[in-house]
Amino acid sequence: MKSCVFFGHRSFDYSPYKKQIENIIMDLIKSSGVTEFYNGFRGDFDVQCAQIVHNLKAQFDNISLINVLSYIPNEDYYIPKLFDGSIYLLEEKVPQRFAISHTNRLIVEKADYIISGVFLSFGGAYAAVRHAERLHKNIIKIKYLEQ
Repeated sequence: MKSCVFFGHRSFDYSPYKKQIENIIMDLIKSSGVTEFYNGFRGDFDVQCAQIVHNLKAQFDNISLINVLSYIPNEDYYIPKLFDGSIYLLEEKVPQRFAISHTNRLIVEKADYIISGVFLSFGGAYAAVRHAERLHKNIIKIKYLEQ
C-alpha cells in the first residue's frame, strides 16, 4: 500500500486551493496507487485535506484516512468521524513538547508522498517538509503558495 501525509500551517485560509488539493489527491489515488492518507488534524490545512479525502471515499472505497496521534490518548479520546482509524508512532517516551515534531519525522519516514501546504520558512510543518526533502521523498507542493 502506498501512503501520503499532509503538512501545512495551522492558521491559514487554504480554501482557494481546495480544488487543486483535491486534484492532487485524486491523481495520487488514480495514478500512483495511494490508498492510505495520514493526517494529524491539527490546523487549517490538515482539516481541509481530511475533509477532501473523506469526501473522496464515496468515489474511491479502497482509500482510508488515518489520524496520526502525537500523544497517547486518554480514555475520553475519540477519533473524529472523518477518520477510519488512528496510529501512534512514538515507541520511546519523549518530552511532551517534542511529541509532535518526533511524530512528524516518523510519519514522513513512513509515507511515500507528502502534500505540502507550507509556504513559511519556520514551524513544525516546515521542519517536517525539510526532513522529507533530506530523505528525497516525493513532495507535492501546493502551487501559488510559495513567495
